[in-house]
Amino acid sequence: MKSNAPINNALSKYKENELIIANNLYKEKLSNQMTEVAYYKALQRMCESGELVKIAKGTYHKPKITKYGIVPPTEKEIVTAFTENETGTVVGYYLYNALNLTTQISKTVNVMSSALEGFSKSIRNVIVHQVPLEFSPEVKNMVEGLEVLQNFNSIQEINYSAFLDFTKKLASSFRKEAFKEVISAKTYKKSTISFLREILNFYGVKNNLNEYLSTLSVYKHPRMEDLYEFALVSE
Repeated sequence: MKSNAPINNALSKYKENELIIANNLYKEKLSNQMTEVAYYKALQRMCESGELVKIAKGTYHKPKITKYGIVPPTEKEIVTAFTENETGTVVGYYLYNALNLTTQISKTVNVMSSALEGFSKSIRNVIVHQVPLEFSPEVKNMVEGLEVLQNFNSIQEINYSAFLDFTKKLASSFRKEAFKEVISAKTYKKSTISFLREILNFYGVKNNLNEYLSTLSVYKHPRMEDLYEFALVSE
């Protein structure tokens, strides 16, 4: 159909099972060629004809067809759609596993991403949360660090030696500009910020985190000296 030509041209860049985030595609490639109403109607027709598959609200993919039928996108393909090109990062237990903080696993994968229409989206076992950040390496490291610290007490069977290794890397990679950027986009508890300050001070890393905390408050979080003792006992 002639009216589908601009969409077909835009979709030609996508591989089978590569996720198509409809809102982003429209804004980046098609907003100057058709109305949004016409665009979504065309996507609906393409789903009805089998040219596209709708996997979640506002999210599509070209079907990968084998002799056994349509093969849906893998977990990796879904995560990639929301993390590639510095648009997001994996958090939760998949992050903790990657850092060797625990051997416990989760049935769901949690992702923070700016490549998202709406506040959250569930696609199969992947849960994506919108965070309006450009996930540069520095910002990504800061997000991952704050996520670990905020959820420290809930990480099951935590490996204290691995956690101490993590704190060293977190301290050495700390950039105050990245920290400011992250907390401007996502709220973290004051105790989490205090925990980060505790780590930076322990390793002698200059920081301005006192600016974000109250001198009259005592924040509850682990102390580095105690963590080193826990690591020795657990060896």
